[in-house]
Amino acid sequence: MTEITEKYLTLRGANNDIYFFQKRVSEKVADIIGTSFVKTSLKTKDLTEAISSRDELVDALNQLENSDILDISDNLRSILDGFGISISKENAHKKSDISNEPDQGRRKVLIGLTAGFAAAGVAFAATPFVTTWNPSARAKAIGSAVKVDVSKMMVGQQIQVSWRKQPILIIRHSPSALSGLASVTSKLADPNSDSIDEPYKNINATRSLSAEYSVLSGVCTHLGCSPKYYPEVEPKPWDSSWEGGFFCPCHGSMFDLVGRVYKGVPAPTNLTVPPHFFEGSILTIGEEA
Repeated sequence: MTEITEKYLTLRGANNDIYFFQKRVSEKVADIIGTSFVKTSLKTKDLTEAISSRDELVDALNQLENSDILDISDNLRSILDGFGISISKENAHKKSDISNEPDQGRRKVLIGLTAGFAAAGVAFAATPFVTTWNPSARAKAIGSAVKVDVSKMMVGQQIQVSWRKQPILIIRHSPSALSGLASVTSKLADPNSDSIDEPYKNINATRSLSAEYSVLSGVCTHLGCSPKYYPEVEPKPWDSSWEGGFFCPCHGSMFDLVGRVYKGVPAPTNLTVPPHFFEGSILTIGEEA
């Protein structure tokens, strides 16, 4: 998807037997399906089936993103219909003349939706943007830096912003969480990031320029899905001795609280760390001081 931070996952519903899929989509897709946020039941209690169904829907949305609006296949239309997402030919033709450049009104609406959804539930963390710092669509396209005031983040909280059309995860760690990182070292494939180009290696346990905040790419190093943050130290379906970290629902990759990959999972390397620097509580992503 383009121009919008991706946020999606599968999770158990209130009755503990249904998985749901939630995802923001680009303006192009939103214009075709009539909504900028997809929320649908995957109708299964089995995680493997949920992942397969989720992947089918992600693929269909990606196809829709890359398709000629006037040439949407019946097969693609049928797949989306199966998830309760309808595309009328009349609507597709109507939207074909819409400019790819979003207007300021739509941008404000999308920013509002992001903030509103973040405050509404625990599935996604809040996004404390300072509105005047939001880069324009053109600035995003060329990779301009993004500034975030992290002072209002709670200890243990993760937020997500977008830089170069990629999700960037910011986590504020507690001292106890950082002191517990050593307990999972034996489970990690590359605890010291020796196999990747680590920009701030051995400076802080957070892998960032801050001793308190981690700044990580939110893209799984396996096939580009979005790992979900599970900070709780408690047994999980994917790890009975879970110490907190990130789990990718696409294919089961696991990372610790600072984005280091576990042994024996599909992801080959640790989550990457983007260039950044801190000026007090202001984090700049995409530049170095």
